[in-house]
Amino acid sequence: METDLTNKTVRQYIDAVSDQYYPMTGPVIALMAAHAAALAEACMQLSLDHQVDKLDWQDVTGRIGQMAHFKDTLVEWSNQDIASGRIDDALAAVNGYRLALCDYSTEIAKLSTQAARLIQDFRPLTYRQVAGDLDIAVSLLTGTARAALQLLADNLTVEIGSDSVQKYRVVMADLTSQLAQLTAAQPT
Repeated sequence: METDLTNKTVRQYIDAVSDQYYPMTGPVIALMAAHAAALAEACMQLSLDHQVDKLDWQDVTGRIGQMAHFKDTLVEWSNQDIASGRIDDALAAVNGYRLALCDYSTEIAKLSTQAARLIQDFRPLTYRQVAGDLDIAVSLLTGTARAALQLLADNLTVEIGSDSVQKYRVVMADLTSQLAQLTAAQPT
C-alpha cells in the first residue's frame, strides 16, 4: 500500500481506508481533525479579510499561521500511522508497537485540543458571518480529540506495562479536563 494517502483524492483516500485488512482508525481521526483545522483556518482568514481595519493584522496572521501548522501536522500524522497498520497480529502484541500507537493517539488528541483552544481564544475576533462555521470547527476538533482518546483507551487494554498505562491515564485525564473547558455553541 502507498504510504502517502493524503496526496490522493478524497474518494481514493476513502476507498483505500475501506479496502485495508486492518482498521485505519488513527489516520481517519487525524485527517478529520486536519479538515476541521482547515475550516477554522478559512474562517480566521475570512474574519481578517472582512475586518482588516479593526483587527491587529500581525496578531491574527500569527494565529492563522498556528492553525495552518496544526492542519499540516495533522495531515502528516495521518500519513505516519498508515505504515504501522501493516504490522501483523503477532507483532502487534509487542510493547513497542502498542506504545507507539498510544503515543500516536495521544498526539492527535493533543493537537486537536490545542487547535480547538486556539479557535476558542479567537472567537471575539470572528467575523459575524463565519461565527457558526468556526463553532462547528470547535465541535469537530473536540470530537476528534475525544475519538483519539477513545483510541488511546482501547490501546491501553493490551498489556503494555503498568508504568506506561499509568502515564497514559494521567495524559487522558489532563486532556479530558482541557476538553471540558472548551465550549462549542449549542444549536438554537
